[in-house]
Amino acid sequence: MSVRLSVNLNDEVAEALKDIAEKRGLTATEAVRRAIAWYKFIDDEVVEGGRKIQLVDPKTDKVSEVAVVG
Repeated sequence: MSVRLSVNLNDEVAEALKDIAEKRGLTATEAVRRAIAWYKFIDDEVVEGGRKIQLVDPKTDKVSEVAVVG
């Protein structure tokens, strides 16, 4: 099944989408698909699963916790 969706993006979000798509060699559509998949994963793990997300700096091994508001 496929759903066609039309969205309005402000200039900042449109530029971010363009930047992400270009960096990854993706179309804007594929970048949006991946962003939605990431959002669902985070929502399932953090909001529904009670887990935490952490970022680790590979140079310093410093760990930062990402706050996710559900």
